[in-house]
Amino acid sequence: MNKRSPLTFTPESKGSRAPAAVQEAAAPSITARGKSRQGRQFIAAHVVPEAAKQFKLLAVQQDRTTQALLVEAINDLFAKYGLSRIADE
Repeated sequence: MNKRSPLTFTPESKGSRAPAAVQEAAAPSITARGKSRQGRQFIAAHVVPEAAKQFKLLAVQQDRTTQALLVEAINDLFAKYGLSRIADE
């Protein structure tokens, strides 16, 4: 049985035996994601599983992303309370 590596293990410091292609594929692409989220704030909510399923189904039926539907919902909530619709996609 092999001993597991500690959580602090870094392949660079221990001399990795994995091929370079595997190491590159495992590395997360922060730059591609980070730029689109720059200047943005994360908002979340916990809902019952049925509501989450219905929301995802609505996104598929409307051929839109859940992100786009959430932005629309937030803007509608702002409008309901007389605020500016400033939540942009």
